Amino acid sequence: MIYISIINHNHDELLVRNKELVTIALTYTVIIKSNTKASAALTEFAKRCNILLLDEHHQLGFGENNNYVFEYVKRTATINEEDYFLVMNPDITITLAALSQLESHARRLGSDIYTINLFHDDAFSIPELSIKSFPLLSGPFKGLISRKKRSDAYNKAAIDAPCDVDWAAGSFLLFDITVFESLGGFDKKYFMYFEDVDICKRAHNHNYRLTYLPDIKAVHKGAYANRKIFSKHFWWYVKSYLTYHLSTLTTR
Repeated sequence: MIYISIINHNHDELLVRNKELVTIALTYTVIIKSNTKASAALTEFAKRCNILLLDEHHQLGFGENNNYVFEYVKRTATINEEDYFLVMNPDITITLAALSQLESHARRLGSDIYTINLFHDDAFSIPELSIKSFPLLSGPFKGLISRKKRSDAYNKAAIDAPCDVDWAAGSFLLFDITVFESLGGFDKKYFMYFEDVDICKRAHNHNYRLTYLPDIKAVHKGAYANRKIFSKHFWWYVKSYLTYHLSTLTTR
């Protein structure tokens, strides 16, 4: 079984329009944790489509919300070592066929964490720079200015088979459920940014593998609010950026 954790932050309309999610919920357990008060439309959508909606404990960070969902799963479901915990953004569109293929690959490859090939457009012509080497001090700030200047991003065009990578965006991360638990989930000292880098770094330090699957594709229409200089998202980004690098210094 794959337990899918989706954090809603005023994405109600986007989620209600996601027809693929309706199909996915027939096969896998979909849990939407609303970080803002859920609309009547989203509440009705979840009820009609057999989707669990947790409309409680609002205004948490990305990592803390996903940890909340994981703890809910542990309390209410009978999980086993063969299950997976998928962290997926609300603005991701993936088909049931692709998700089933992902599960098949995961069971065959036996890695610990997986990510897939994300694109910005429905035609799969504009790849997202979603897999990267662990960041240097200057790398993320170059990315704030222009995504094309990220020297730490893997060249997806050169990858045609599953391979291990340093870290991948938290918009889509599939964890072996025992691995997520052994890592203690996301570190809640981060808020909105760098939770994904941190958990991948900790996984790496524990010799867990993160595998990128290039043939499994999905669309991610991210907002990239952290690129709006001096916005609250920018300052959240800076704080998490400094927290991460200070943390790596103390663990060397």
